[in-house]
Amino acid sequence: MLAVIQVVIYIRLLQSDLSVLGLDEIMLLISITMLIAASGYVINDYYDARIDSINKPQRWIAGNTWSLKTVMKVYGGLVGVGALMSIILAAKLSLFIYLFIYPVAIAGLWFYSYALKCRPLAGNLWVALFCGGVVAIIALPDVLHGNTEVISTQLWYYSLFAFLSTWYREAIKDLEDMAGDKLEGCNTFPVRFGITYGKIMAIALGLFLITALIAWEMTQTDSLKKLIFTVLEGSVVATTAFIWWSKDHTYFQKASLLIKGVMLAGTLVLLIK
Repeated sequence: MLAVIQVVIYIRLLQSDLSVLGLDEIMLLISITMLIAASGYVINDYYDARIDSINKPQRWIAGNTWSLKTVMKVYGGLVGVGALMSIILAAKLSLFIYLFIYPVAIAGLWFYSYALKCRPLAGNLWVALFCGGVVAIIALPDVLHGNTEVISTQLWYYSLFAFLSTWYREAIKDLEDMAGDKLEGCNTFPVRFGITYGKIMAIALGLFLITALIAWEMTQTDSLKKLIFTVLEGSVVATTAFIWWSKDHTYFQKASLLIKGVMLAGTLVLLIK
């Protein structure tokens, strides 16, 4: 999904023939992003071994399918390969500031799994910032080189969409995973403040997302795109209804699945000329 998003951004939201990112550089950047995300998932599974045995016993990997020692070896391998690629990319772009971005991203995802994930708001906010950054990082080389005219303003709308939709998805996931989180003492927002306030928090984020979608829609002139944005806005409204009137765990699952569809559709709409 990350690779698809970054390819679409490069093709549709940058004048790729004028960008400082050539084909070799964008392929390196996409590979590094995927390695960062993969390492984040691996270290998250490592620290989540006990919680995952409760929340998703059918898909429990760390400490079950793989030993914890194997998980850490995989993590080290991913981080090492990504670091080497980052050095190569920084040299090719003559942007050695990129050498600082990589360890910050790796350390941030590690710290999220180790300490932030079970804190109200902070963990979800960090994941959302990372996903928004996945979009913005494509434009960063041109920004740093003062080549901003090759960047479409649509990129910044999409970056905000990625940030808010991810934050909303994480808030829904906290509601979905309350049982396991509570048993393991993971102090997420709904665990700490109760399910009602957890629902209110999630719905508030859903309303911010709808507002962002409306603002993005107002920049469009194509009637098909406007129709798609209207459907996306309606879909987010439907997720808030699932959350507020939830009778059991399955309602949160439905909301989670639907918001994933919104995130995918919001990306694919960029392909429409």
